[in-house]
Amino acid sequence: MEKFETPIGDKEPEKLQAKLVKVVGKKIEMQQSRGKDIGEKVTLVCKHPDREETIDISQTKYLKSNKIKISGLWFKLDDDEKIFKGSALALTMNHYRIKTVAEFEGKDIETVEDENGYLCVKAY
Repeated sequence: MEKFETPIGDKEPEKLQAKLVKVVGKKIEMQQSRGKDIGEKVTLVCKHPDREETIDISQTKYLKSNKIKISGLWFKLDDDEKIFKGSALALTMNHYRIKTVAEFEGKDIETVEDENGYLCVKAY
């Protein structure tokens, strides 16, 4: 069958449940929008108990000013070359009681779904 003639199926893609995952790796990568660099983002490479392959998580759901917010784990530095104190990344690191991104590796972290059904780090 030619690809252009492929009909819509009746099966939903497999959806992972929000569970405790183990961080087995991490990366910081430049993100782009419309061909332009917009900033670096931390991605946590995680082992989910229901999947053989690892999954990448680069969003966090966190508490700020008594409100639950969702943000990317943006890697933004202050004038002292340290992660901005009130950033989503910093608040997530504080929640897991770690001082550097490297310390995520080997940690068990909670996950929760974002508004689109994707898993993100639960930091509240």
